Amino acid sequence: MSYDIVIRGGEVIDPSQGIRRICDVAVQGDRIAAVEDSIDASGTHQVIDARGQLVVPGLIDLHVHVYPHSPFGLDPDSLCAAGGVTTMLDAGTAGSYNFDAFRRETIDRAKTQVFSLVNLSCIGLIAANLGELLDRRYADPDGVVSTIARHPDVAVGVKIRAGTHIIGAGEQGWANLNDAIKAARDSGTWLMVHIGESPMSIPELADALAPGDCITHCFKGGSTRVTDDAGRIFEGIHAAAERGVIFDVGHGFGSFQWEVVQAALDQDLEPTTISTDIHTKNINGPVYDMPTTMSKFLMLGTPLERVIEMSTTRPAQILKQEGELGTLKVGSIADIAILEQHSGRFIFTDSYKQQRIGEQLLTASTTVRRGEIVPGGGGLRMRHLAD
Repeated sequence: MSYDIVIRGGEVIDPSQGIRRICDVAVQGDRIAAVEDSIDASGTHQVIDARGQLVVPGLIDLHVHVYPHSPFGLDPDSLCAAGGVTTMLDAGTAGSYNFDAFRRETIDRAKTQVFSLVNLSCIGLIAANLGELLDRRYADPDGVVSTIARHPDVAVGVKIRAGTHIIGAGEQGWANLNDAIKAARDSGTWLMVHIGESPMSIPELADALAPGDCITHCFKGGSTRVTDDAGRIFEGIHAAAERGVIFDVGHGFGSFQWEVVQAALDQDLEPTTISTDIHTKNINGPVYDMPTTMSKFLMLGTPLERVIEMSTTRPAQILKQEGELGTLKVGSIADIAILEQHSGRFIFTDSYKQQRIGEQLLTASTTVRRGEIVPGGGGLRMRHLAD
């Protein structure tokens, strides 16, 4: 049988099926057609030699910013090629007043699959430097609910940035948070909460969230962390994770500190999902892309299969797309990332300009999105040798 694409000889890792072995993957149309030890590629339109590389489901980044009319927005299609990310979730860059334009101008035009959260602030992050919810009049829970109802195929949840400098202190901060929680419940979706210098403690916040809600920037340093001053995980955080609160990395420009993530991993608080919070201010460091963020967890000792699972299977489940995305199961959408593993001594930097050295660097060498090879690749601008 002839196929549109055959990827030959790569190490296929698909946590959704428990697969890790050298084999071939065939694509027909926009679907995975076969995953077998050896596939006859005669008559195939395009054969990709993946020997020595990793073949994984297309990566899913659960925290990006791709609304171009904000100070943070990037082009989703360029992120797809550069990072092997075939599906991404915009983390509330737009609110109820500008979501329709965001969908019309970006989501519907992108070849990359873009889902989105709707910001509690009606203007989203258009004026993020001013604190989008310091004035309570910008909170629009009813508008969030109606926006999600108009766009149920792409608007999948609610977002609030819960810093005191963003939502206010004391009762005002809690009022904004409770509005966001109500919008998530009334829309039948879930809430992602950005933490950092928050008006409530992280244990208090975690206690207010329901299973399926998400704390992003979960390894942020600063005044409100998942750890106390002695580096111990606060009581209640493990319990929140066990009852289904999602802990998302959301690396970002200021939200990933080595000491916090190391303490969390040492105390068995593993992130649910790896994500980048990639935007205009961190794309050229310290974040760069999804594979670089994944490489940091390899450096910290997380097994490769777990890193792939946190970047494919788990976010697909959160988006309610398991079986279609985040998998190489036959019949699923043909989203595939081919990753190259570089060995050496590489410098990795957290969001606080602290450096550590790792021995593996992942880069995206080839990306297949809905059965089409995406032009371009990751390059090596993220490679910083430690010699």
